[in-house]
Amino acid sequence: MTKNIGTSLPDDLYGRLIADPGKNPNRVIIFSTVDESGFPHHGMLSHYEVVAKNRETILIIIYSNSRSAQNIRRNRALALLFIDEEMSYYVKASCTERDQKIPGAPNQSVFELTVKQVLEDKSPSAKITSGINYSGLDPCITFEQQERTFASLRSLAST
Repeated sequence: MTKNIGTSLPDDLYGRLIADPGKNPNRVIIFSTVDESGFPHHGMLSHYEVVAKNRETILIIIYSNSRSAQNIRRNRALALLFIDEEMSYYVKASCTERDQKIPGAPNQSVFELTVKQVLEDKSPSAKITSGINYSGLDPCITFEQQERTFASLRSLAST
């Protein structure tokens, strides 16, 4: 059963998005945009690409020339899905592209998300037993670059 829990991140999700992603480095965050034809367009992010600035604001980085970035620029909206054995949240947000670039990630854009609605989807009789995980890295980035990129994104979140 889906329940609207407001316009700010709940404690467990906020805690995850301000923490070092080392606890769950391979956990996937699904996101959805709407394409030029009005259809859902989905993508995946790692916890190295998503940071909470506060309970109402999230920063993400995605490839600047991607269809997802184009959709966000056009519609200024995005939904993030956090679904695993610990939580099941859908975060709907409005988006603004920031001017800052992340050192070491010149092909990525930073988007600031303003939380508009958080939905929790859970049932006492059904439990999510795992989330989506990945292994390996984007061939264009090393683990050290990923760590530096995350540190830079986290630094932006503190300004």
